[in-house]
Amino acid sequence: MVSLPWPLQGQSQALTQALDVRSLPYERSLQALPVSLEGTISFVESSGTAFIQDASGGTHLHFRPPVQHDLQVGDQIRLTGVTTPGLYFPGVNVESLTRIGRGLAPMAVPATYEDLASGRYHYQRIVTEGIGRSLSPWEKNRSLLRLAIGAQVIEVRVDAPPEAAPALIDARIQITALAAGGINDRRQLVFPYLRVVDWSDITVTTPAPAPESLPIEAVPAIYQFGVAAGPRHRVRIHGTVLAVFPGGRLYLRDAEPPPSPRTATLDSGPTAQLTPSVPLPSPAIAVQLSQSTTVIETGAQVHVVGFPVMESFSASLADASVLHTEAEAHVVEPAQISLRDFQDGSHDGDLVTLEEELRLGDLFRNASGHELRFTAGGLSIRAMLPQENAPDLRLGSRCRLTGICAVEASATDRGFRSQPLQASLLLRAANDIQLIAAAPFWDTQRLGIAMAILALGILMTMLWISLQRRQILRLRARISHQAALDERQRIAREFHDTLEQELAGLSLRLQAAASRPLEEKARALVDASRSLVSRIQAEARNLIADLRQPGRPASLPESLQSLAEQSREHFPKVILDLHPIPDLPPATAHHLRMISREAVTNVIKHAAAQTLTLHLSRGSLPEAQLILRISDDGRGFLPENGPDATRSGHFGCTGIRERCRTLGAQVHWESQPGQGTTLSLTMPLSRLSSSGNS
Repeated sequence: MVSLPWPLQGQSQALTQALDVRSLPYERSLQALPVSLEGTISFVESSGTAFIQDASGGTHLHFRPPVQHDLQVGDQIRLTGVTTPGLYFPGVNVESLTRIGRGLAPMAVPATYEDLASGRYHYQRIVTEGIGRSLSPWEKNRSLLRLAIGAQVIEVRVDAPPEAAPALIDARIQITALAAGGINDRRQLVFPYLRVVDWSDITVTTPAPAPESLPIEAVPAIYQFGVAAGPRHRVRIHGTVLAVFPGGRLYLRDAEPPPSPRTATLDSGPTAQLTPSVPLPSPAIAVQLSQSTTVIETGAQVHVVGFPVMESFSASLADASVLHTEAEAHVVEPAQISLRDFQDGSHDGDLVTLEEELRLGDLFRNASGHELRFTAGGLSIRAMLPQENAPDLRLGSRCRLTGICAVEASATDRGFRSQPLQASLLLRAANDIQLIAAAPFWDTQRLGIAMAILALGILMTMLWISLQRRQILRLRARISHQAALDERQRIAREFHDTLEQELAGLSLRLQAAASRPLEEKARALVDASRSLVSRIQAEARNLIADLRQPGRPASLPESLQSLAEQSREHFPKVILDLHPIPDLPPATAHHLRMISREAVTNVIKHAAAQTLTLHLSRGSLPEAQLILRISDDGRGFLPENGPDATRSGHFGCTGIRERCRTLGAQVHWESQPGQGTTLSLTMPLSRLSSSGNS
């Protein structure tokens, strides 16, 4: 008796049959329900897992932690434990186990492949029959037998080395095994397989015929209609090797002539003519060797035995082996076919050369080598090249191809005939691609690169031109500024050397005249003249100072403030009403400053005003405008005597209008006798850039 430190949990009513345990829903099995079973061991996986079977069915046992239970197939046991979910259906976590006897293995139930795939007898002993397809080593001291059951093939995992196995390939055998399978994480049976303890559970019922005794069959006759039921035995073919690919994949062309094609009668009577209704069947076939250790060259004559299976469109041989290779080799000539013949599947598996020239449209790496995409006549052809290095071809090259025609998919058309849906070409090597005409140098990729370089060059040129233009503008501004400075200094020198000197001389003469005895009216005239000359001298000095002043010129608000300060000696009250305005170009500010100075001078000369108002602001209607107003409360004037009146020797208002035309501004005067005068100037701010360059 084996006892485990696992307390019995759950309910008092224990499950007593294997069918009760395996039929539990997943959620119920998580509750660790008590189990009490009596049955026979059907398979022992390890010290941690075994399988039990009673009259109702079978389930799995788990020992946690694994223990040395020395159980064997046929042991009759009694156990207690609790349910566990398992991977596929519930089993038992064993708490105590007692061996109560020794007998035969549990009775095996007959099972088909469909029974095994459905999981009906999962983890139970079954018996089935089939034909051995292949035998190979699997893990350490184990074997993997592939068994054909009907039209399906199932794996049989045997816990014994293959060296001790009987002759199983192509033999009809009976196997007694544990039904098992691969389970995914959704508790679904992905594929079934069988577990066998040793070779004693496998019995050969019909020995395999000797491969050399098999008759040679024509390729087109393989897998055709027959009345015999059950899995197919091996067949033998004699052919010429067309191509050899990695993984033991061969393509053979039948050395025996193919049978005549089916015919159809065009009319009746003694002169009836027969014409083929279908194309000649392909004399080639694909062969998959079970072991690819044999070195086979293209053109070799070989005898091959293998099991016929259907692929996408044609029959092939699977689990095949080479009986022997003839010494004489043959030159393999490809069949010359059109694209239409290539697409109709009549040359499936054969070595062909396409008559049409194909244009290479794409080339890329895949898992087995390289894939090339060609086009011709509106059709797309896939070509597979199983080599590491890419062929030296440019996109757009025109080529002629030789290779194995392989139908990848088929579709059933009307009339009970299957039509190929997609075919590709398997290239044996890079020399199967015959270059007819290389791609033009200016392909799409190179043209795109050239256009990108050209666009980059144009962009860089535009950037360089922009930088040069900015540099030229800076140099032009510097030259203009320097020229303006030179001109201002020249004018300042001329003023100082001529006008100011003449004014100084005039002032001295007036001073000398004032020192002499004069009549009252003459003295008043001389004093007024001296005062006028002093003002003119002051204005001249200010003008010379402005012309010689280095650095940034004063802004318009600063100039108006200075003008207001200078005007306070002439007016009892000066109102300065300045609001924020945008920065003005120097030329614009200069014109507005001179207009303001001329307007104030006119007020001083003619208005006899007590109050002077200087207003500067920015208006928004109907568009952004600069507004300059200079108003006084002086004597005013009639319209016929205003700025529009023509008077000889008066050019102040004319100069104001000329400056306004230069700026694109509007100016007008409003006045009535005894009510003062207002000069209003409006200039759109959109004219700043143009006026600044004037």
